Amino acid sequence: MKIIGVGYNYRPHREEASERGFLSGHEGDEPIFFHKGDALLRPNTPFFLPDMGSTIEYEAELVVQISRVGKQIAERFAHRYYNDITLGIDFTARDIQRRAIAQGHPWLMAKVFDGSAVVGSWLSKEELSYPEQPIPFRLDVDGVTRQQSNSSEMIHSIDKLIASVSRYQTLRMGDLIFTGTPSGVGPIQIGQFLEGYIGERRVLQLSIK
Repeated sequence: MKIIGVGYNYRPHREEASERGFLSGHEGDEPIFFHKGDALLRPNTPFFLPDMGSTIEYEAELVVQISRVGKQIAERFAHRYYNDITLGIDFTARDIQRRAIAQGHPWLMAKVFDGSAVVGSWLSKEELSYPEQPIPFRLDVDGVTRQQSNSSEMIHSIDKLIASVSRYQTLRMGDLIFTGTPSGVGPIQIGQFLEGYIGERRVLQLSIK
């Protein structure tokens, strides 16, 4: 199973990243991708802050699970390659990412550490009335909403992302695509409690230890 992340897929987050010093300078028309390695957090377990001496930040985003094998998928057919969607969190070591970007290095250490990819309970496209209706989502930290957006605000749609990834890599059943985060990212601390919602349905709960 591959875990693929998407960078800077919401314009407000690009602005946020530029202001806070972690924009890579990518301004092209194509999506920017990275891998999360074998970083999936086990279900129903807390996230333990890693001993990296780093600032770990949450990035809430819609996650798509690939349901069939595909290569060189045309965007108009991409909807056939996924059924389930959830909310996930792409944890990022922000200071390490800033340093890597400044030095022109890959983001590997900032994005790929144990448990840094979190996914919630899956919902079907039919349940969500997608793509007829956009998918609203939000992340609450200790009961306060920190991130909120919907799928219509993506720069590159889910189908465009699937088509783009499949130009370079074969997509297989179970692969996950984290579709990018909106603005509002921020640091986590021990003792916090994160809750992720799609619409009014809570699909993710996570304690920080």
